[in-house]
Amino acid sequence: MTSEVVLMNRSAVAMAADSAVTISGANYLKTYQSVDKLFPLVEGQPIGVMIYNNAELMSTPWETIISLYREQARGRALDTLDAHARDFIAFLSDNPELFPQDHQDTEFFKHVAVIFSIIAEDFDFQLEQLKQAQAGRIRDHVSAVFAYVVEELYGDLTRNLDGTPRGRLEVFPEGTEEQLLRRYGAEIDELIASLVNALKNEFPTLSVANDTIAKLRDIAVMSVTQDAFFEHYTGVVFAGFGRTEKFPSMRSYLTSSVVLGKMKNRMDRAQDMSADSGPVIAPFAQDRMIRTFLTGMDAHLRMFLFGETLKLSSHLVADVIGRAPGMNDQQRAQLMQDYSEGNLANALKAFFTSIDQFQYHVHTMPILRAVSVLPKKELGETAASLIKLNSFQQKVMNSVETVGGPISLATITRNEGLVMGKEKAEL
Repeated sequence: MTSEVVLMNRSAVAMAADSAVTISGANYLKTYQSVDKLFPLVEGQPIGVMIYNNAELMSTPWETIISLYREQARGRALDTLDAHARDFIAFLSDNPELFPQDHQDTEFFKHVAVIFSIIAEDFDFQLEQLKQAQAGRIRDHVSAVFAYVVEELYGDLTRNLDGTPRGRLEVFPEGTEEQLLRRYGAEIDELIASLVNALKNEFPTLSVANDTIAKLRDIAVMSVTQDAFFEHYTGVVFAGFGRTEKFPSMRSYLTSSVVLGKMKNRMDRAQDMSADSGPVIAPFAQDRMIRTFLTGMDAHLRMFLFGETLKLSSHLVADVIGRAPGMNDQQRAQLMQDYSEGNLANALKAFFTSIDQFQYHVHTMPILRAVSVLPKKELGETAASLIKLNSFQQKVMNSVETVGGPISLATITRNEGLVMGKEKAEL
């Protein structure tokens, strides 16, 4: 894993990234603290690029890919940072020399295998939950559990968390799913058969219906084209100045693999400074301590407080209603329902809104006010310090330090361009 941050005000950008990488396998876990994740994007231009989560794209190191792009760009200056980011993504998409078609084919099969491994892992998890619940013999339920797991992933690929339809990524035109099935249909069926046979070896009573097989086939192609990144992906963060921009900008993308000549990607965040905008503090990857520093409260603690406050409030209301004289059980139940759906929910919302407002005005706003006027040197020091907070937490709390090592630092201004540096991780 990693920890990265971008700080921007009207005059400068600071980008900071740790250098830790964790390599794991069966009975193996090793952390190295010497990996570069922050680079100049174009020679001589005030733009930096960071990567997080996955150090390779289709088995090619991102450091190599960025170097190849830098050579191809030859110092070319585009009008905006957004144009530079899109040009980089386009370089990855239609580049058969970088990613030949046979390599794309191989990586597609790897991608589908990863998605099917997610199904297998969730299947094992659901069976373990069933076993702990002592809901009968496992072998009597394996078919229903497998159908449920497939249906859940299919639903995740077709619907967002709020129930709205999940769209196709813009990079893939209408009909891409059919094109994928025509090209890879036989191989997808082989992977499905391999998944089902592997599970049947362990659970002989498993039976898979035809509609479940059809959903598995759809999952294989939708896992590429839909706006979802359940596989191993890389975050790519761009920040700096385009040729005509007075103020800095930031763009971040989620990227996966190249399929049918198109890079699976989505712009994840976009920030543009202006004459009247506030500063930007944008953490990426492992960001818990950075967000705690910015808000004054750990997000997990806030969720715990919300749950405990809800339980306390519900118990108090139930106690008061239960003690109220002159009411029958039906009236008490109706009053409890009305209060839970109305007054109690509104009171809790107002309570936590008040806490959030207090946090922002007393804690967050002074930090933002300071960052908005920091010179480039101090802006870089602040960015490095935020990474050190995450590193320190890992050092004292975790047996495996997934954030750490020297910190790569880039400060960017229109006047001096991009200046790279390194800092030790110790606080």
